[in-house]
Amino acid sequence: MKSILQTFYVMLLTGVLIGLAACNHHNNNKEMKTENSTTLFPKGDKLTNGYFSGEAYLQPLLAKDKNNDFVLGSVTFEPGARTNWHKHPKGQVLIVTEGEGLNQEKGKPVQIIRKGDIINVPENVEHWHGASANSKMVHIAITNYLGDTNAIWLNPVTSEEYNEANKKIIHHAPK
Repeated sequence: MKSILQTFYVMLLTGVLIGLAACNHHNNNKEMKTENSTTLFPKGDKLTNGYFSGEAYLQPLLAKDKNNDFVLGSVTFEPGARTNWHKHPKGQVLIVTEGEGLNQEKGKPVQIIRKGDIINVPENVEHWHGASANSKMVHIAITNYLGDTNAIWLNPVTSEEYNEANKKIIHHAPK
């Protein structure tokens, strides 16, 4: 039963994302032409909030409202960019739409993430994610709220942690 529900939610989410992409393309067609033709959404604005290392950008897609207790955004990480360690009180889902990156939960091995991967981040699990050292990575983040909080930001990922994580993918070619 759990597998059927997960499949249903993935299918529902896919339909919502396709609808959003169609609306966004129709409404921003002129803007989209200036972006890379393979990008699903515009790059967005540079993140300067201190929760990211390197060049990262956010394109908000859907704000929390009376119908949706989550926020939806496309995040672009240039090579070497990454989040700080953080956690989400009600979890998060990441859908990689471009490139190659890294995702790591505290105390676990790093995961290589690539276009088409879906990462389900459980609630209150300390983690980080971002681009690899040699590849841009773009993901759609669906972040749930608990009250008014959707993320608890922690310390930056150190250069040593990031370099160690990248060792796993240096010998792998991107998909």
